[in-house]
Amino acid sequence: MTNETLRIPIAPAAWALSAALVVVFVLCAALALIAPELPFAHDWIELFTVRPVTTIFGWVEGLVGSVFVGWIFAVVAGSVFNLLAAR
Repeated sequence: MTNETLRIPIAPAAWALSAALVVVFVLCAALALIAPELPFAHDWIELFTVRPVTTIFGWVEGLVGSVFVGWIFAVVAGSVFNLLAAR
């Protein structure tokens, strides 16, 4: 194996992770709207927004936060992996 095969491309990883976090946020926000008495949905939502999901600002902040966190995690984890794989 060469070092090139061990590299993680940062941008595709970031978009994939962002998309996954957006899907999870939407599912949890929808669950919080349908069954507000379930606390586990609220815990996940609060990672990405401090606003209630009954407002448009809560949805926008949660979606943008999901994409932002996806990119941050992918850049950090991908860079560390690529650095260590090069050794």
